[in-house]
Amino acid sequence: MVTSGSLSQVSGASAAIFNNIKQSSNGAADRLGKAGKGFFNKITRSGSTNERELINDDSYVCSVINLPLIEQARKTRICKRLEDCRDKTEFWMPALPYRSIDYLNFKGCEEEGLYRVPGSGREVKYWQRRFDSELDIDLFEVPDLYDINTVGSLFKAWLRELPDELFPKVTQDMIASKCEGATAAPQLLKDELSKLPPYNYYLLFAITCHLNLLHSYVDQNKMDYRNLCICFQPCMKIDAFCFQFLVCDWKNCWQGCWTEKEFVQKEKEMDEQEKKAAEEKEAAKAKHEAPQSFTNHERAVSSGSSSSERAKEERARPETPRGRKPKPKNIETGHTSHTRSISQLPELGPPLSPIKI
Repeated sequence: MVTSGSLSQVSGASAAIFNNIKQSSNGAADRLGKAGKGFFNKITRSGSTNERELINDDSYVCSVINLPLIEQARKTRICKRLEDCRDKTEFWMPALPYRSIDYLNFKGCEEEGLYRVPGSGREVKYWQRRFDSELDIDLFEVPDLYDINTVGSLFKAWLRELPDELFPKVTQDMIASKCEGATAAPQLLKDELSKLPPYNYYLLFAITCHLNLLHSYVDQNKMDYRNLCICFQPCMKIDAFCFQFLVCDWKNCWQGCWTEKEFVQKEKEMDEQEKKAAEEKEAAKAKHEAPQSFTNHERAVSSGSSSSERAKEERARPETPRGRKPKPKNIETGHTSHTRSISQLPELGPPLSPIKI
């Protein structure tokens, strides 16, 4: 275990992800059971211990947890204001990796087989759908989450699908060529890490903190450096030279994020742009609905006028007896030029009703 004193070199509140795990999660985690081992203490392929009906997760297409890093962090971060955070990673990291790492640091460090024994595929898809639709889930508050390997597989799948480079390949190659033969974290590596955007800096900080913690429990979890390389180098896209320092000399790699102030300002600008776009969308929607409302009003007025005129006509028309009409008197049949004064056509009744649109 890395002691709290060794974290003093880490800037700001970011060390709290490692330092305060037990404080933030104690109590809730006590309700959770151990997982990943069979009755005879042998590693087994894990599965869901609860037989809930999954909601068609196979056909669900994720649209949030596979977004680019900045967009995903802004959409799912667990703390919306930097000044309200207990830890800066709550603001700069997306929810899924933060919740997974926080849970695994507390529950998974001593688990033999973590990241080598896969979790249930159906369970992983279930949690992917939930994080994608709900954005943030506190895994310590989930009473039926017993399988530590499900969370491990969920985190690795997210990392594998992340479209961004955590640490640019060009930068890694430059560090490896200039610092060949180094036995401790070179200053060039520290400086290049500090130049990363805070989204990359704090995510990489949290991941490598987790790997360093796993490595410190190697006697229990059998996760030696070679196994860590096999499991994480490909999905993190970190070359061997930089990876060895980030894992084995983790505490000496971090000297603070130099770009944080710049990106705080960019965050404010993006917030303003989103607010303006939302207002314009609302105004366009109201403008689109206004003509329809006016047209409906005109139709209602027109229909009301037609009904009123029809009622007046009915009142003005003289009533006609309903029985058989008597034969008209004084009709001269001998004169062809006679103009009839009384209509002999049957009563046509009220006019047709106006067409209803």
